[in-house]
Amino acid sequence: MARRRSNMYGKKRKINYGRIIGLAALLFLLMFLIFNIFKKDDYVSKLDEVLNSEIVEITGSISSVSSVDINVYSNDGIRYTNQHESIKRLNSFDGTVSDDLNKADTAKKLMENLTAAKETFLTATLPEKENGYYWMDVNFVVKDNVLIFENNEAYNFDLYYDIENEKIYVKEKYYNEFSTKNNKLKFQEYEADEEFKNLITELANKKK
Repeated sequence: MARRRSNMYGKKRKINYGRIIGLAALLFLLMFLIFNIFKKDDYVSKLDEVLNSEIVEITGSISSVSSVDINVYSNDGIRYTNQHESIKRLNSFDGTVSDDLNKADTAKKLMENLTAAKETFLTATLPEKENGYYWMDVNFVVKDNVLIFENNEAYNFDLYYDIENEKIYVKEKYYNEFSTKNNKLKFQEYEADEEFKNLITELANKKK
């Protein structure tokens, strides 16, 4: 009578691929969250990131203002800013309209110039000057891929230009326009080169 051959290696262990994939996905999500917590969120870095994304739409306006206030206020739970008070609208642009394509392109070039501008000082406030600043309000809609999902994301960038001193000011960090975190920010000053001066003057004077 033949003896049964014993399996010296024992039973083969079945690999649970579902658990491995689940752990890998969890690890990837954890790394993604850590990256978003500690990633650099200064204003110009965020602008550069958006400009290097696939841009779907560019809209915005340029106005002259006497005072600059980036604080966010609250009244009965409704958040608002004072940026729309006492302004003189000089021009607007909508990249989805054929007549505005040149203006939207000029606005994009101006923002690209800012990402390469020379950084100088931080300042808490800007002095009031009658119609002394240009205020550029530029909105970008870009394609945003998160994991396997694709959607459009909107970003708003404000830029202030001291006409007399030829200096550019933006918030030191990027937050949502109505985030109260803006109340703790200072203005980062940048030097305006000749290209920037020409672009912002062109945009401020280019009528429909």
